[in-house]
Amino acid sequence: MSLDRYRNMMASGSNFFQSGRYGETGRSRLAVNISGGSMQYQVEADWHLLNTCNYRCDYCFFSDEFLSAKLSAVASSEEWTRSFDKSGLTWLLHLTGGEPSLYPDFAGLCASLTKRHFISVNSNMTNSDWKRFARQVDPSRVSFVNAGLHFEERQRKSGNTAYLEHVALLRNAGFQVYCSLVGAPRALARFEAAVELLGSIGMFPIPKLMRGTFGGRRYPDAYTHEERVMFGEFAERARAFYAPALAQRSERPTLDMFGDDRFLDGEPSYHGLSCEAGRLFVRIDPLGELFRCGTSTSLGNIRAGSFARSNSASPCDTSYCFYFCQKYSVASVERRERANLFEMRE
Repeated sequence: MSLDRYRNMMASGSNFFQSGRYGETGRSRLAVNISGGSMQYQVEADWHLLNTCNYRCDYCFFSDEFLSAKLSAVASSEEWTRSFDKSGLTWLLHLTGGEPSLYPDFAGLCASLTKRHFISVNSNMTNSDWKRFARQVDPSRVSFVNAGLHFEERQRKSGNTAYLEHVALLRNAGFQVYCSLVGAPRALARFEAAVELLGSIGMFPIPKLMRGTFGGRRYPDAYTHEERVMFGEFAERARAFYAPALAQRSERPTLDMFGDDRFLDGEPSYHGLSCEAGRLFVRIDPLGELFRCGTSTSLGNIRAGSFARSNSASPCDTSYCFYFCQKYSVASVERRERANLFEMRE
């Protein structure tokens, strides 16, 4: 998608882009209401907690060697929590990987972090530690859990029982859970089977845009006309299903998959657009290294207490996950602020 086209789309004020509001201290603190509670955070981080994963999805970005990394805890739950606490900031930490629930004492880490900070999680939901998570973590401190339904890989492994059990457990405990399905061609062809499967626990799959090279073809450009039509229809049904849950939020979930059908003809480009990454958003690697986004601009190490937070927005000079880009580009930030001022006047 061209930069001019994306700018025009941003200017149109699409409902899918409206998210959140900034608090009394302006851009230094975000205030988000979820399910009647309130989340206030100053920095969001995409935290790549570990490389290790128990799945080998054929559409995954990462190589088998990368995902086979030996599982180890770089720091204890208490050590990680102290590191974030010492920053003097309140964080919204998006835990991903690899498979983050494989991290030693995953539930304990989440419980410890959420005493002061907030989290969201991207998971395949197979690890039994989700049961402890449901008991120990306060749902009001969790923005969302993206439960990836990797249909074919799950059938090659141990089936769907653990996934369904853990998703139902979290949902019944009051967590906002979104069941996503990467929109690979074979997955789209079997989407109705996923609908039936998730219907057994009162959930619905969200088609997630296929990105990158798969089967020798580059996606999303390689989607056929029929696949685009199917994707759009499934996305519309998912939006309708999750509308009541999303209505409880004053901020869209950062991984806002509900509008992925907008990008079936190409991912948006943010290169050159002014962005708040480095100040309101950072990336964290498994060792605690901090980056503006990607790995091009180092900002220190959270465990070493050396976070060199940016003082202002600057132009995008890299390529990263567009979910974070669409939230933290300055155009998006300013639009949310205008919406917030309008609500205050009301």
